[in-house]
Amino acid sequence: MKFSRTILIALIGAMAGWVAAASAGTIQQTIEFPGVTPDTVYDTYMSSKGHAAMTGMPAVFYRPSSKQEVTIGEEGDELHAFGITGADGKFGYLLSGRILKLVPGREIVMTWRPRTWDEGARPGDDTDLACILVITLRPFNGGTELQMMQTDIPDYPGVGAKDSVNGPLVTETATVNSHWYSHYWAPMQRYFQAQAAAPKGTP
Repeated sequence: MKFSRTILIALIGAMAGWVAAASAGTIQQTIEFPGVTPDTVYDTYMSSKGHAAMTGMPAVFYRPSSKQEVTIGEEGDELHAFGITGADGKFGYLLSGRILKLVPGREIVMTWRPRTWDEGARPGDDTDLACILVITLRPFNGGTELQMMQTDIPDYPGVGAKDSVNGPLVTETATVNSHWYSHYWAPMQRYFQAQAAAPKGTP
């Protein structure tokens, strides 16, 4: 999948007005990783082994052109993350995406789509697309500031939604917004803190 330069510039440019709260269909978040460089965060995210280690769940980058898994993701590769064995005994990944643009140590742009969107979409609704994720890294206070923007999140109710009689709807945007903290940022902070505390030379 190719993304036009105009669209990419618009996405990245929109980050100038960064806010912490989520709005309908769009999430913007900022998280800090003390004592770790942007290069380290980037390299860990783009490594099959590192991505799995920092989230605590199986993950792999896959190269469609060679039809094989790869150690380090590159533009055009796919990310498959949060692997689990289902009730049917089959192993599968809960999240997938394709790398659209990389600026080493600074930026990751990719599509992003959880499997639940295929399972949770309204019957007959095939209009929702894989959303776009933009991660920007920069040095900050001796560590790394990560800014994330995610767009085009489908607006059907998320996990645990209630109807209008029993309570307010929980949108998918709100669900995804909280999942970033619980599934990525908190595990990543624990991972990098443990790495920093480990004796030099510890694998």
